[in-house]
Amino acid sequence: MEKFWEIISGAPWWIYLIFIYLVIIGIQSMKPRTISIKRVVLLPLLFVAWSFYGLYEKVLLGFSSLIFPWIIFLALGAYLGVKEVYFWHFHKDHQKGTITIPGNYSTLVLILLIFILKFSWGYIYAARTEIPYWIYLSDIITSSLVTGFFVGRAAFFFKSYQKK
Repeated sequence: MEKFWEIISGAPWWIYLIFIYLVIIGIQSMKPRTISIKRVVLLPLLFVAWSFYGLYEKVLLGFSSLIFPWIIFLALGAYLGVKEVYFWHFHKDHQKGTITIPGNYSTLVLILLIFILKFSWGYIYAARTEIPYWIYLSDIITSSLVTGFFVGRAAFFFKSYQKK
């Protein structure tokens, strides 16, 4: 338990601000909400950029073999994201450019999962001097899978919004 507190206390202060912000977003997602179609697309784009940057860093280290798993698990995550929201009932307002989606716990769970994974990977990278390939691969798989999940959900909402 002492090691856990050492890890937590060693994190930069801004990590906690990000954590609080993400928890607020997750809690808000548990209630039905009306959001702009632009916002529906924004969060997944941020996650894609974050995931792609992580891939880019690893490719620069000589692990170009991670590109294929990144693509595969991004696609798998997108498929699973679409499957999750496929039967959701939501309201489109083309005049205002918004959609109203039902509340759910999955966004909070996914946001917390991403945070915990990224925090854990960050700790491993900071604490180890030599990092085995399987750690890089695990990081890429989890990152692209969860990112793909958000992309799939957003793509489904956007495509459904486009239909009149």
